[in-house]
Amino acid sequence: MYRLLIVDDEYHIREGLKRMVAQSGLSIKVSAMAGDGETALRLYAERRPDMILLDIHLPDASGLEVAQAIREQDKQTPLLFLTGYESVPYIRQALSLQATDYLLKPVTREEFEAALRRAGERIAESRRGREEAIYRQRSSEPWYREHLLLDLLQQRRPAEEVIGEMERLNFFGETGSLPYIVLCCELEEPSQEAAASAGELHDGKNHSGSSFTGLAWGDITAEAGVKTYGAAVSRNRCIVLLLAASGRAAERTAQQIRQAVQQRLSQAVSIGISRPVQRLEQLPEAYEEAVLAAEHRAWVGYNQIIPFASIQTHALDNSGLLEKELLMITELRAGNDAAVHAILQEWSLQLAGLPVKQVKMILTQLMLLVMRVVHSDASVRQGTAQEQDPLLELSRLRHGPEMIDYVFRYFIRMARHIRETREQGIPRKFQQARQWIREHLQEDGGLNSLAAYMNMSPKYLSVRFKQVTGESFADYQTRARFERARELLLDPKRKVAEVAELVGFADTNYFSIAFKKHTGLTPTEFRKTFL
Repeated sequence: MYRLLIVDDEYHIREGLKRMVAQSGLSIKVSAMAGDGETALRLYAERRPDMILLDIHLPDASGLEVAQAIREQDKQTPLLFLTGYESVPYIRQALSLQATDYLLKPVTREEFEAALRRAGERIAESRRGREEAIYRQRSSEPWYREHLLLDLLQQRRPAEEVIGEMERLNFFGETGSLPYIVLCCELEEPSQEAAASAGELHDGKNHSGSSFTGLAWGDITAEAGVKTYGAAVSRNRCIVLLLAASGRAAERTAQQIRQAVQQRLSQAVSIGISRPVQRLEQLPEAYEEAVLAAEHRAWVGYNQIIPFASIQTHALDNSGLLEKELLMITELRAGNDAAVHAILQEWSLQLAGLPVKQVKMILTQLMLLVMRVVHSDASVRQGTAQEQDPLLELSRLRHGPEMIDYVFRYFIRMARHIRETREQGIPRKFQQARQWIREHLQEDGGLNSLAAYMNMSPKYLSVRFKQVTGESFADYQTRARFERARELLLDPKRKVAEVAELVGFADTNYFSIAFKKHTGLTPTEFRKTFL
């Protein structure tokens, strides 16, 4: 089954092509779709599709430029163009990029399927040539075995094809091999922050040239009594496959690897451990688990051995806790610091009973979300330029309560800063008007009462309020009502009828209808989601 990447800026065209592929009966499936060049190149690097269908007109680059970037690193993957441009220069450029087809929109089903069939034939021919070349290079078998292992783990080729090749090579020998466990070894950069967090020993020398390349994994793991196969993914990452290993044996092997790497390279290494799998077809999943576990070292500490089962447990335990992220970000963007405070109070009770490492992991995730909000708004970002790096400050804290206190004070400060930034330039009198609205949500009269308070005519006040604040009196009052309603609903002790009355709704049923129209949820559904 060949994997196809579709690149077109029109959503309906992408979906239509996907349906045509599914209905063609060909051994081709759409593995990914992109609407712009940047996404296409990212998906190409991540997924390594077998063939790529490109539009020429894209919002950020031309399909020809995307194809050129791909061709600079890959001369084999078939490229097909589907475009509305019947241009001789475009066709010549496509041919220079070794495109298998140049199709014009609208394309018929027959033309499209024929082009896919030709691309499939080209892939099959290329693979036959590669297999022949592989067999001619038996003298470089150690390199080839690493290459073959990564083909399987990273799904660079179909699993059944790679496993078949392994069987022909007698890759694992005659010994029993079940179960399989994957280790992801991540060499730490010798940065001062990582060293301080990990407590690792550095001798002050420059080890920036150290890498996993060339290490003899057979020698390193010989004492563990477990059959191993290693493959360097990059200079800082190596994958080790363990055969017939229990979870305990995997941890012993990981400890041995860590000790050997520290002795030979004078650098720390974090190691993620997958769960055991029983079949070779499951190794890509085990590989992903090992990588995810290793990448959690930024939260659980550097120079650690991290079984995937431990981080998976954390993710399951905290699924309910993190559901409130969206609500908090919404209130933060609105500068509603009172609602943010209410959410954080609920969070603090749930975080208080968790292990310190787990608390730090969750708070780091939340901190990253809030920082993204702050940095996405230029006016807000400018006002926080003198703030110390909150992630660096958080990394220095060691006790759960002080972490929670620091992060929550930062969140409240940011929410208040966002609100004050958005109020800058609004005359003090109209800031007082908005405050008066928030404090008198229960009262009837609305605009007339505010006009009396400000000694203005209702008509003049209505016009000036819109000019100064950017929204009408009615729009602002409605927004303030539902912001306050969300804040009050986060208190489980308050009844829905009481909340309705406090924000100016005499009829609870009408309040529920209006709340759902404004937020997409009824008050009861809102509580079930965020409490």
